Amino acid sequence: MTAILDFRTPTTSRADSDPNSPKSGHTSGHISEIHGLRGIALALVVAFHLFGNGRVSGGIDVFLVISGFLATRSLVGRAERNQVRLGEHYGRTFARLAAPALIVLAATAALMVAFMPQTLWAQTTREIVAAATYTLNWELIASQLSYGAAGPSSTPVQHFWSLAVQGQFFLLWPLVVVGLALALRVVARGRLRGRLSLARVLFVLTTVAFTLSFAYAIKVSGTDQAAAYFNSLTRFWEIAAGALAALALRRLSLPETIKPYAAWTGLALVVTCGFVMDGADHFPGPPALWPVAGALLVMVGSTPSPRGPRRLLETPPLRFVADISYELYLWHWPLLIAWLYYSGEERLTIASAAGVLIVSILLAWATNRLVTRQVQTYVIRPGGPRALVATLAALVVAVGAGWSGLAAIDHSEDRAIAAAARLATADPFTTECLGASALEVSSAEGSCRNPDLRGQLIPAVAAIGADDENRGECWSFEERPVRFTACPNGTVEGYQKRLLMVGDSHAVAPVGALDLIGDQRNWRIDVAARAACHWNTRPLGQNISDNRPACAEWNRQLEAYLRAPEQHDLDAIIVTHSARKTTQPLAGETPYESTVNGLVEAWSHRPSKRVPVIALVDNPMFEPDNAAYLRTTLGCIQRHSPETAGEACGRPRTDVLVEDPHRDAVPRDPNAHLVDLTRLFCGDEVCPAVIGNVIVYRDGNHITSRYARTLAPYLSRELARVIG
Repeated sequence: MTAILDFRTPTTSRADSDPNSPKSGHTSGHISEIHGLRGIALALVVAFHLFGNGRVSGGIDVFLVISGFLATRSLVGRAERNQVRLGEHYGRTFARLAAPALIVLAATAALMVAFMPQTLWAQTTREIVAAATYTLNWELIASQLSYGAAGPSSTPVQHFWSLAVQGQFFLLWPLVVVGLALALRVVARGRLRGRLSLARVLFVLTTVAFTLSFAYAIKVSGTDQAAAYFNSLTRFWEIAAGALAALALRRLSLPETIKPYAAWTGLALVVTCGFVMDGADHFPGPPALWPVAGALLVMVGSTPSPRGPRRLLETPPLRFVADISYELYLWHWPLLIAWLYYSGEERLTIASAAGVLIVSILLAWATNRLVTRQVQTYVIRPGGPRALVATLAALVVAVGAGWSGLAAIDHSEDRAIAAAARLATADPFTTECLGASALEVSSAEGSCRNPDLRGQLIPAVAAIGADDENRGECWSFEERPVRFTACPNGTVEGYQKRLLMVGDSHAVAPVGALDLIGDQRNWRIDVAARAACHWNTRPLGQNISDNRPACAEWNRQLEAYLRAPEQHDLDAIIVTHSARKTTQPLAGETPYESTVNGLVEAWSHRPSKRVPVIALVDNPMFEPDNAAYLRTTLGCIQRHSPETAGEACGRPRTDVLVEDPHRDAVPRDPNAHLVDLTRLFCGDEVCPAVIGNVIVYRDGNHITSRYARTLAPYLSRELARVIG
């Protein structure tokens, strides 16, 4: 999760350079050095995004500090003289921000249609609207951080989250400053007026807000780092740091002999941050003090002395980058994402990164010349309410277009989903060449075609994210305390046999298939699962949101459940889990050996050895995460017909099959049995992405419920072979 934004502040008024205002000489120096600092921070952000695989460099944190510094410096000086006209102020601020942003958002919508899979169109359109209204950070928290979501790295407007944080600050901060100034004029009389100056009171209030925000950032980062990264409240302390610096520098200054060293130290901190740490894993917690402190040191160390970094910060290349910083920031991320979807690459090569950089610079320069400067000349400079009215009108048109586009997308998706749904209801026990049966027949007879499928993908690409028959009562995920739960499938009353399936999310993916099997054989098949967990006596090796204690507790509850008298009628226990999930090894063990040993130990705890354990070999793994799957496999499927997508978008068998610990655990239990359906996922060399007109994977590693249903006849046969 990475981002950068422009921190151009409202046009500097004559009052800001008033020679009678405090520290006016330092103010002009600050402008020069901050402009150069902006250029360096922008260069770092873009370089790490394009050449560093999206690594967070700390540039966003630098820009937040700059935003708080310049906005506060501008507002306080004018508010003290009662010269802030809010309508004109908002017009200047948002006209400059909105004009190039709306151009880029319109282009992003076109890139979305051209390169991104349809399943992302609706969500991306919602995010484009949120970006235009400066609420994207909250949209990402609400929609992109949930379990199974693509994640923010898949969206071409993800970088607008930071612009949303700044927009919210620019909207509220003038009201705070002006409101406080008016209140002080009413309250502060006589001697109090000198003591309760606007700058002093604002400094105290900002210090309190800084402290609360910093404490909140520490708390949220410790429990939900991804949400903390986007949260306006956890980010405010960085803006407040810049505001406090602006207020302090009105009366205080470092000794001239120290300033050059402070500025160089700050610049070193800014430049080195991204090389030392990836801010996505740490910011906006205490590690963000690294780039924040660096930005502050450059500001307080502003000096015309040749020993300082001003000459470096004023070099023409750096000035050029700083001049187009906002536009370059806006363009580089959607171009980067579009290229990844177009090429199917997981990351940029040096050549493709250089190409994206060159195109981004050209578009940024053109946008700056043809849009930003024209808005400055013909909309902002004349003054008055013109800029505000024009900005609001543009935003209304953009949002209206966005919602209209979303309605059209929803209508198109509904038609595709309805067409696929009619075919998806076909009975896999009797329908030929649907899903897994196509691979089974093809491997035996050479070809398999069903004209009733009529070239239709099942499920529709637009509906892939919703293709999940799991129910809340089938598994435990984020609840605290941990709650073990099981859901019945098939014949719930009057059943002939009763089975229990346990595992992680891979155990709930085929719930629909288990339901079909239960109905067909008059069985009851209960499912009990825990996200990122499975039945094992060893603690997890990979920590997911500190899932180890929760997983251990779930295992304790599972074994208590198995010992309960009402579970004595179990005819079999089915186990499966993601083969990528291993456990912590003991001395002399590998993680894989630890997982095998933990499985065998767990199975030995079942109340009766007469109850067979049926281990289901895990399905192939196409991608490490949903975002990568959407960008590569699903994008490829959308570009091909259902007949050709399987092979064209498939993966070599050796690349996607993962060594499954169940294979080595089963021989060590006398009543454990292995069920391996790999032949229904892969040919001799390739594992197709589409089989028998059915998309196999919902994301990088979970199969679709529609494909799971087509596995039902074969899984049913294997289960019956074991339990009779």
